[in-house]
Amino acid sequence: MHESSSPSHDFLTLADIVGVYGIKGWVRLRIRLDDPNLLLSLPDLTLVAAPDAPRSARQSVVVEALQVHGKGHIARLSGIADRTQAEVVNGREIQVAAAHFPAAGDDEVYWRDLVGLEVWCTEGRLRSLLGKVKTLFETGANDVLVVAPCEGSIDDREHLIPWIPDEVVKDIALTERRIEVHWYVDA
Repeated sequence: MHESSSPSHDFLTLADIVGVYGIKGWVRLRIRLDDPNLLLSLPDLTLVAAPDAPRSARQSVVVEALQVHGKGHIARLSGIADRTQAEVVNGREIQVAAAHFPAAGDDEVYWRDLVGLEVWCTEGRLRSLLGKVKTLFETGANDVLVVAPCEGSIDDREHLIPWIPDEVVKDIALTERRIEVHWYVDA
């Protein structure tokens, strides 16, 4: 499970171009996918200069080759044949229309689908609204929900809840826009 920085569901950011590699136009990528090889098979990828860039700033791209390099990845992109061209796209994102991205499996959920859901906490017999999911992040032990206060929430504080299915995260109801957790309310 990986974080998606874009709150919009129209386009999904799959990778960030974080540098150049060599003189033949390869770029360094920070990939936001569990399976990096999806970059090689997804249709209609686009390069975007900024997360909020207009559609006119989008440029079609094909990931022609992808290799693991150190702790990251390097890629050869269509239309980029030398270091100078690679430097021009440094800092851009590789995105895909959400409609082209594979649907989550029956027992899976994408992080982007959790952002904005209400988080209800059950502690003993008490059920309280903690807030809404602001974002998620990875840690070494488990992923963490960042829950921001909202109208009707129990307090005005941000809560961090470990993503531990069945033990802490009891239920996800996407259609009802809520997550049920068994956790404690900070005093």
